[in-house]
Amino acid sequence: MSHDEANCGCEEFQELTRGVSRRGFLGGVLALGGGLAIAVEPGFDYALAAPGQNAADVIIMVSMRGGMDGLMAVPVLGDPLLQQSRPITAVADSENLNLDNHFGLHKNLSGFKTMFDNQELAIVHAVGTPTGTRSHFDDQLAIELAAYNNPDTTTGWQTRYLSAIGSTEVLTGFSASQNKPAAFRGANQAASFEDLSQVTITSVGNDRASYLELLKQMHKNSDHQWAKAGLSSIDASEKLRSVSQTSSVTYPDTALGRRFKLLATLLHSGTPIKTANIDFGGDLDVHSEAGIASGTMANNFKNLNDSVMALKQDLGSLWNSVTIVTVTEFGRRLQENASAGLDHGWGSAMFVMGGGVKGGKIVANWPGLSPENLHNGDLAVTLDYRHVMADVLRYRGNLSSTEINSIFPGFQFQDLGLARQVS
Repeated sequence: MSHDEANCGCEEFQELTRGVSRRGFLGGVLALGGGLAIAVEPGFDYALAAPGQNAADVIIMVSMRGGMDGLMAVPVLGDPLLQQSRPITAVADSENLNLDNHFGLHKNLSGFKTMFDNQELAIVHAVGTPTGTRSHFDDQLAIELAAYNNPDTTTGWQTRYLSAIGSTEVLTGFSASQNKPAAFRGANQAASFEDLSQVTITSVGNDRASYLELLKQMHKNSDHQWAKAGLSSIDASEKLRSVSQTSSVTYPDTALGRRFKLLATLLHSGTPIKTANIDFGGDLDVHSEAGIASGTMANNFKNLNDSVMALKQDLGSLWNSVTIVTVTEFGRRLQENASAGLDHGWGSAMFVMGGGVKGGKIVANWPGLSPENLHNGDLAVTLDYRHVMADVLRYRGNLSSTEINSIFPGFQFQDLGLARQVS
């Protein structure tokens, strides 16, 4: 689609954040008895089987929807072209956190610097989609389907991951959102909600047991797939009703903070989540007054930093059994615009975090920022984001090469050395 970046006001991203479905971007969900959103697809056995016993981390994707500015999150140090291209929005090298004398971190990512030094954070730069369109809709959908060489693919990559590990139990896939993301398209095991009150049956009068039995009998008397989905929704809702939401950790009062707190609550309760998709929920689409040093993007980086650090503290020893990966549909252009903003670009940066990460390093085929090395004015993509995901799934998801090929059809992945083999 055509996209006039300088004047678009990013209506398509505003539409996305309002939860509007377009081109089937979000899959359908079934809201039952208080709002538990369980995907309804034909041909699935909803019996609550035990989750797989294979050792594997909980793979957590943090979707940085809106286009995260990787050049400011992880700036290249000592390059005058960055400062020249962004006379207003660039942060001086002396204000950034030095990682390896070549790359730095934004000053508000101090917790990430600590994780980097403790080898719990690896960074991949100049990374992104193989086909940058600068469209939020198109690139977000493409990222979550992750099947560029197979355009007829209708399932999301996290759905295919759940299939690869043989997961059948409801809640092995979890999205902290009102709508199921495209990454879980076709996943009957995946639930989407942002608050436990949305998925527990409470307003049932004085005789709760009789009400629930009536609901179950209504669904037991039908062989329709919706009835089977209904029974699973009721069972899952009852399990979630007993989950303790007590936490001594203070999270940021942001959408991301609340979503991470919910995720920690579910993990502590033993909810069998194998993979989660957490929407960042910030304001990353900074076409004007980007606020890199202070303002919008600076606040975004602080939100990301503080939310992840709160989650790490809350998880305690469970931190060693999760791997967090951030992904964004595109970065921002090198050249700032006349409104002290940054329009849609291409290459960005990804963070890979967790106790099993081979951290303390930056993986990058750095293309440089000189005009001949840019891609239509953007930081070039020299690494496909699927290399990052495949690396994490291979070592922390404990998958074989064949299983990874089933998740990313037609993609020849390479080992980036981002994670240790799970034990």
